[in-house]
Amino acid sequence: MHSIDSRGSDLHAFDSVAGELSRHYRVRFEAGGSLARRDIQRLSALAEQLGRDVIAWSGAVRDLEGGALRPLEPRRAGLLLIESVFDEALIPEATRVLAAALTLAYPA
Repeated sequence: MHSIDSRGSDLHAFDSVAGELSRHYRVRFEAGGSLARRDIQRLSALAEQLGRDVIAWSGAVRDLEGGALRPLEPRRAGLLLIESVFDEALIPEATRVLAAALTLAYPA
């Protein structure tokens, strides 16, 4: 079970990286604040979808009768996907928001 202290730390981390993204947007775009809010919501929704997907993959691996080396841990798989796939598609600030949102949605 995820402790209250851990949840608080995860929320603080999310708020911190969301603030970084908001500051970045305010410097770069005239309507930066509203753009940042929308993108933070979109990144959070993407994290939710990513979490659901890796949970399904974990079940598919668990169902293998002989091909699985070990269980697929969904949160770790999600973070690895963010590092290897989304890191190339997103600006660093958005990548950090996505990772923090995944951690909030699917704590260890």
